[in-house]
Amino acid sequence: MFKVIPRGPLLSYFVVFLFLAFSGKAPAQSEKLAFELQRGDRVILLGNALAENEQFYNYFEFGLSRHWPERSITFRNLGWSGDNVHGDARSYYTSPPTSFELLISQIKEANPTHVFLAYGSVEAFEGIAGLKAFEDGLEKLMAIFQELNSQVIFLSPTPQFGGASEEFLKQRNEELTRYAEQLARVAQKHGSIYIDLLKPLSDIGASLSDDGVHLNESGYYHMSEVIEKALGLIHSNGDIHIGADGKVESQFKVQVDRWDPKSGHLALRVDEPILKKPMPADDTSGAILPPIMSIKGLKKGYYTLTANGKTVASASASTWSAGVPIVQGVTWSQSEQLRQLLNKKDEVFFFKYRPLNRTYIIGFREYEQGRHLKDLEDFNVVLTWLQGQITAAKQPKQILYELKSGN
Repeated sequence: MFKVIPRGPLLSYFVVFLFLAFSGKAPAQSEKLAFELQRGDRVILLGNALAENEQFYNYFEFGLSRHWPERSITFRNLGWSGDNVHGDARSYYTSPPTSFELLISQIKEANPTHVFLAYGSVEAFEGIAGLKAFEDGLEKLMAIFQELNSQVIFLSPTPQFGGASEEFLKQRNEELTRYAEQLARVAQKHGSIYIDLLKPLSDIGASLSDDGVHLNESGYYHMSEVIEKALGLIHSNGDIHIGADGKVESQFKVQVDRWDPKSGHLALRVDEPILKKPMPADDTSGAILPPIMSIKGLKKGYYTLTANGKTVASASASTWSAGVPIVQGVTWSQSEQLRQLLNKKDEVFFFKYRPLNRTYIIGFREYEQGRHLKDLEDFNVVLTWLQGQITAAKQPKQILYELKSGN
């Protein structure tokens, strides 16, 4: 079991090393960390468009919460496109509250036990001159998180992949690196976790963005992978290898009920500890390896594999011996069902968190439609119901695989 990291400034696992990227210094990266979320924990993703757009794909929440399938863990996306550490993008035509006060009120309402902080890319446009204001804003936020006893995980900005001249691209990534280094310094000062996204994502390349600036579905998939690995949440991709003698090689529990290589009949039950993460439809990186099942000792012929009665793959004996990717079936259907629930939950929360007519309901014109404030509060009932559905949906089901000869 993973060791629990105390919340607040007591974390002592932060380790720094330097590497080169974008022809300049890149920020430090934490070593493998012990990390665990408990039942009832409340996690927020806070930041700019990097945070806000994640709710369209939900790889972040899916990737983290699946490691504790039996625990109800609440995730809230408090991202706001164009936002900075001062909450400037959150301003309305009303004062008070100021934009920063609004940001703080939203954080306190969520009352997080864990905060994934994704700022820096907007502030980086200010260059060196903006570093001090960036640091001051981070320190103000840290004071709030310490008051709430929240564990903070700093996420670096993501690289800019394209959409501009080579000269601008080089300069932009140097500025992003500079602000990432500032994040790393503040994280180290407070004993918090820092996760570098710049180098891992830039190493994969431009296929992670459609416009050169924002991550696409594949980009968010890979971002979630980087976060999980940095937190020590390493997992098997689900490979199963069956030898000619019927012996199984796998990193999770597999029970062989029948193995008859002469007839080509194989039956096995698989208990995966966590759900597989849905694969992005737009991935061209070549860095995602689907789970493989290999079966040796089959007589020449063609064999079909089913999972809980549904066909998932058909191939020749030689192909099964080499290994066949398993990219459909009950486990994938369950994963997609969970992601749809996460999407619905984020949609409901978005309308509660950022109502279109906020000014009339809780702003300076609340005297006109303030009675509808209760309607916003009623969203909590729906969110509570969805949370129960999410917790139930993320618990893996046993899979019965059967291989038989013929089409």
